[in-house]
Amino acid sequence: MKKIFTTLAMIFLLVPGCSSAQKPSPEEQFKKSFPLHSYESFAATSVKGVYEIYNGRQIYYYLPEGDVLFLGSIITKDEKNLTQESQSKKAAAKMAKLDLTKAVKIGNGKTEVVEFIDPNCYYCRLSFNFFKERMNDVTLYVFFFPLNDSSAKKVQHILCSKDPSSTYNEVLSGKLDKESQIPPCENKEAGDILKAHQAAAASVGVRGTPMFYIKGQVVPGFEQAAIEKLLKK
Repeated sequence: MKKIFTTLAMIFLLVPGCSSAQKPSPEEQFKKSFPLHSYESFAATSVKGVYEIYNGRQIYYYLPEGDVLFLGSIITKDEKNLTQESQSKKAAAKMAKLDLTKAVKIGNGKTEVVEFIDPNCYYCRLSFNFFKERMNDVTLYVFFFPLNDSSAKKVQHILCSKDPSSTYNEVLSGKLDKESQIPPCENKEAGDILKAHQAAAASVGVRGTPMFYIKGQVVPGFEQAAIEKLLKK
């Protein structure tokens, strides 16, 4: 009987796939199947069998069962966007570490607001009008994320100015929307600052404007109600 048991045990150990040690983890399987995809974090989601991958800019998902990747948002039945929540938490952790000395400082209020904007962006201008009425209570730290050449020209003009705060107000108010009014600027220091802003945007994972960081939380887009709520905390 002992000999039969020993033989059966040996057969069991030799059967492919029977040992849990042989089965790769979802992360190991992902690395093997998608070796060119670098990432910062790999974690299970609340959806069974679905894993969140964050590459430093965006979130996507891995399904080990089908060995496939997919993009998109996971939204619960009560309309909670789990993808956006996770993305905002990751962006907030990075925005908390930004070097604010590289930003354009506007105002001297007690509440600090970090923003990424494009000077031609419609919603950025709505946010400009919103915050200019609150400058007694708010200090803006502005990082520029120009989405086209026209915007980059305006950003360069702001950064070249002897008074960036005043020029920022002129540009965002629309006073310089005719490009002929903007003198050319090729100041190396201004160019270096813009590169620093673009690097900051890349590190945070900014993909659109505006984006705000207020009291430890990220607000993607000009969500006025959410911003007002945070300012009142």
